Amino acid sequence: MKQESKVLGILAIIFGAIALLGSWVPIINNISFLFAIVALIFGIIGLFVNRKRTKTLAIIGTVISVVSIIIVLATQAMYAKSLDEVSKSVEQSVSSATSSIESSQKEKDANFNWTKEQFDALVTGDVTNRGAGGSKYDDIIKEHGEPSDITTTTVNDQENKTISYISFGTKYKAVILSFAKQDDGTFLLVTKVGNGLE
Repeated sequence: MKQESKVLGILAIIFGAIALLGSWVPIINNISFLFAIVALIFGIIGLFVNRKRTKTLAIIGTVISVVSIIIVLATQAMYAKSLDEVSKSVEQSVSSATSSIESSQKEKDANFNWTKEQFDALVTGDVTNRGAGGSKYDDIIKEHGEPSDITTTTVNDQENKTISYISFGTKYKAVILSFAKQDDGTFLLVTKVGNGLE
């Protein structure tokens, strides 16, 4: 038997070995796949060139390239499955957080119990006399519950409190009330703003 033409077999082994080394590593295994294809081509051509000769190197190169291709495809499938699981996990977390926010918002919307008549019935006190004659803060809290937001400010040793009730349901609704602190520690209504009330 004639001696094998070794060039193509050696090239198939070299490219197959490079492909085999990188076939396990994510992203790099994409390039390894290309090296494996080149090695397979060299190996197959080597087999045809050496039809009537020994084909040892061409067979080794072809086998290495096929093994590399199999490993690349297997690892790609494994990484794809892992990424899919992570994606589903993130999607579930986002869905859970969204539903939690929505239920929290629905709870706030359900607590919004203002009507236009109730808002109109509020009495604003004399601004120059720190809200004298205005509706009491404590009475409003008793009737409508805790507000969405409370802000306290002090100007010229006079404490003021602004509260807001807000609903983002099917229609935006808001009631914003400002109070001035009295000498006895109570807060009386100074200004009121309502939006979207029915």
